[in-house]
Amino acid sequence: MISFIVPGRPVPAARMTRKSKFVNHQAQRYLAYKGQVGYIARSRCRKPIEGPVGVEIHAYVFGGRPGDSDNIAKAILDGCNNICWNDDRQVVELHVFRHSGRPQRAEIAVWEISG
Repeated sequence: MISFIVPGRPVPAARMTRKSKFVNHQAQRYLAYKGQVGYIARSRCRKPIEGPVGVEIHAYVFGGRPGDSDNIAKAILDGCNNICWNDDRQVVELHVFRHSGRPQRAEIAVWEISG
């Protein structure tokens, strides 16, 4: 099992077009967060898992609109793609929990599912 923590407020995935990713503030926040997830994941995942994968996400958010759990998961999964696994289709088990709490962070666990 691989586990890691992404500090800071989890950022949900944002809808964007090719053009809007340069001007939409939410899209820029999402892309930056996805990059941060990837950077931290790269330090923990030595090589991508080849087979089926399970993922558990605990997102801790305080104040304001917390964001939808599915969009938070999408941002984290997108950030781990090609780092912890080769393709999102490998994720066959996903558990997402959104908590109110400080410090704001995302705790992620990734494991290979043996068939």
